[in-house]
Amino acid sequence: MSHAEKLKIIVAETAPVVGIGLSSCLRRLPGFEIQVTEVHSYGDLLDVVRSSDPDLVVADPTFGGAFHPARLREGSADPGLKVMAIEIGRLGDEALSLYDGVLAVTDDLQTLASKLRSVCRGGAPEADDKDALSQREKEIVTLVVRGMTNKEIADKLFLSVHTVNTHRRNIARKLEIHSATGLTIYAIVNHLVDLSEVKL
Repeated sequence: MSHAEKLKIIVAETAPVVGIGLSSCLRRLPGFEIQVTEVHSYGDLLDVVRSSDPDLVVADPTFGGAFHPARLREGSADPGLKVMAIEIGRLGDEALSLYDGVLAVTDDLQTLASKLRSVCRGGAPEADDKDALSQREKEIVTLVVRGMTNKEIADKLFLSVHTVNTHRRNIARKLEIHSATGLTIYAIVNHLVDLSEVKL
């Protein structure tokens, strides 16, 4: 029987739906025993970081006006403090480079667990983690290679077009595939679709 990985995580988010939702998901992750502390102001964040010695801070990039991980690390006296961004909309590459990783609001529990393991172990993702798509992302890949538009996918899966766009960006980032042809090859090689299902 394997032991659960114990982590202390601070969630810095002012929007209750996002903060409470993410905290709830983190507490439910299989293979982890996570103690979550939610904070709603930058002053509280510094106090909690200094007093609780967390393993990780997960923060909205707009937290406290303009959140900056390096300033938090300086204020915490722990230059190695791991900080991940909460991605609600698309973050630019410059903003992403400031963080140790990103948790997207569209991530499923498997993806969240994989990202936490990668960041908290301080190394590159495990071999399978980089290419690990969530079940929903796999579903979207199959519909894309079958020739459906984002609007058609959204209607079929009862999602908004914005959510489908976010999933597609996450798929492109995870797989580092930015063309329909590349995605089609990936789907065939990984047995997500049969060659007969592909719209040419």
